[in-house]
Amino acid sequence: MIEKCPNCNGELVVTSYKCRSCGTEVSGYFEQDKFAKLTSEEKDFIELFLRKRGSIKEVGEAMGISYPTVRNKIDRVVKSLGGKVDKEESRIDILNMLKNGDIDANQAKELLKEIQNE
Repeated sequence: MIEKCPNCNGELVVTSYKCRSCGTEVSGYFEQDKFAKLTSEEKDFIELFLRKRGSIKEVGEAMGISYPTVRNKIDRVVKSLGGKVDKEESRIDILNMLKNGDIDANQAKELLKEIQNE
Protein backbone atom coordinates (compact mmCIF):
# COMPACT_ATOMS: atom_id res chain seq x y z
CA MET A 1 0.00 0.00 0.00
CA ILE A 2 1.31 3.44 -0.87
CA GLU A 3 1.48 5.52 2.28
CA LYS A 4 2.88 8.86 1.07
CA CYS A 5 2.29 11.03 -1.99
CA PRO A 6 5.08 10.44 -4.50
CA ASN A 7 4.94 14.13 -5.45
CA CYS A 8 4.91 16.02 -2.13
CA ASN A 9 5.31 13.25 0.51
CA GLY A 10 1.92 14.17 2.00
CA GLU A 11 -0.44 11.66 3.58
CA LEU A 12 -2.62 9.77 1.10
CA VAL A 13 -6.30 9.04 1.81
CA VAL A 14 -8.50 6.20 0.62
CA THR A 15 -11.29 7.50 -1.61
CA SER A 16 -12.62 4.38 -3.33
CA TYR A 17 -13.00 0.63 -3.07
CA LYS A 18 -13.71 -1.82 -5.90
CA CYS A 19 -15.07 -5.36 -5.63
CA ARG A 20 -12.79 -7.88 -7.34
CA SER A 21 -15.70 -10.20 -7.94
CA CYS A 22 -18.39 -8.00 -9.53
CA GLY A 23 -16.60 -4.69 -10.15
CA THR A 24 -18.87 -2.59 -7.94
CA GLU A 25 -17.13 0.62 -6.89
CA VAL A 26 -17.75 2.63 -3.74
CA SER A 27 -16.37 6.16 -3.55
CA GLY A 28 -16.04 8.53 -0.62
CA TYR A 29 -13.58 9.47 2.09
CA PHE A 30 -12.63 6.43 4.16
CA GLU A 31 -10.73 6.88 7.41
CA GLN A 32 -8.07 4.27 8.04
CA ASP A 33 -7.50 2.88 11.50
CA LYS A 34 -4.18 3.59 13.17
CA PHE A 35 -2.83 0.11 12.35
CA ALA A 36 -3.30 0.74 8.63
CA LYS A 37 -0.93 3.70 8.97
CA LEU A 38 1.94 1.58 10.29
CA THR A 39 4.82 0.87 7.95
CA SER A 40 5.28 -2.62 6.55
CA GLU A 41 8.33 -3.01 8.77
CA GLU A 42 6.32 -2.08 11.88
CA LYS A 43 3.54 -4.52 10.93
CA ASP A 44 6.06 -7.32 10.37
CA PHE A 45 7.62 -6.54 13.76
CA ILE A 46 4.23 -6.69 15.50
CA GLU A 47 3.46 -10.00 13.80
CA LEU A 48 6.77 -11.50 14.96
CA PHE A 49 6.28 -10.07 18.45
CA LEU A 50 2.88 -11.76 18.68
CA ARG A 51 4.18 -15.07 17.27
CA LYS A 52 6.87 -15.01 19.97
CA ARG A 53 4.14 -14.25 22.52
CA GLY A 54 5.76 -10.99 23.57
CA SER A 55 9.14 -12.43 24.47
CA ILE A 56 11.57 -9.61 23.76
CA LYS A 57 14.48 -12.01 24.07
CA GLU A 58 13.02 -14.41 21.45
CA VAL A 59 12.15 -11.53 19.10
CA GLY A 60 15.73 -10.28 19.37
CA GLU A 61 17.10 -13.74 18.62
CA ALA A 62 14.79 -14.17 15.62
CA MET A 63 15.76 -10.77 14.19
CA GLY A 64 19.43 -10.99 15.14
CA ILE A 65 19.24 -7.79 17.17
CA SER A 66 19.90 -6.90 20.78
CA TYR A 67 17.34 -6.73 23.56
CA PRO A 68 17.61 -2.91 23.74
CA THR A 69 17.05 -2.62 19.99
CA VAL A 70 13.85 -4.66 20.32
CA ARG A 71 12.75 -2.34 23.14
CA ASN A 72 13.40 0.68 20.93
CA LYS A 73 11.32 -0.88 18.13
CA ILE A 74 8.46 -1.44 20.58
CA ASP A 75 8.64 2.20 21.67
CA ARG A 76 8.59 3.38 18.04
CA VAL A 77 5.50 1.26 17.30
CA VAL A 78 3.77 2.63 20.41
CA LYS A 79 4.52 6.18 19.21
CA SER A 80 3.35 5.36 15.67
CA LEU A 81 0.04 4.20 17.12
CA GLY A 82 -0.33 7.54 18.90
CA GLY A 83 0.76 6.38 22.34
CA LYS A 84 3.34 7.90 24.58
CA VAL A 85 6.32 6.18 26.09
CA ASP A 86 6.69 6.89 29.80
CA LYS A 87 10.28 8.08 30.21
CA GLU A 88 10.46 7.16 33.89
CA GLU A 89 9.11 3.68 33.20
CA SER A 90 11.65 3.31 30.38
CA ARG A 91 14.49 4.32 32.74
CA ILE A 92 13.40 1.70 35.26
CA ASP A 93 13.16 -0.93 32.50
CA ILE A 94 16.70 -0.09 31.36
CA LEU A 95 18.06 -0.37 34.88
CA ASN A 96 16.28 -3.70 35.32
CA MET A 97 17.76 -4.96 32.04
CA LEU A 98 21.20 -3.96 33.32
CA LYS A 99 20.56 -5.65 36.67
CA ASN A 100 19.37 -8.85 34.94
CA GLY A 101 22.38 -8.92 32.63
CA ASP A 102 20.32 -8.40 29.48
CA ILE A 103 22.48 -5.37 28.59
CA ASP A 104 25.87 -4.10 29.66
CA ALA A 105 26.71 -0.74 31.24
CA ASN A 106 27.58 0.90 27.91
CA GLN A 107 24.28 -0.17 26.36
CA ALA A 108 22.40 1.12 29.41
CA LYS A 109 24.22 4.44 29.15
CA GLU A 110 23.31 4.81 25.46
CA LEU A 111 19.67 3.90 26.06
CA LEU A 112 19.41 6.38 28.93
CA LYS A 113 20.89 9.08 26.66
CA GLU A 114 18.28 8.30 24.01
CA ILE A 115 15.46 8.68 26.52
CA GLN A 116 16.87 11.96 27.76
CA ASN A 117 17.09 13.36 24.22
CA GLU A 118 13.48 12.50 23.29
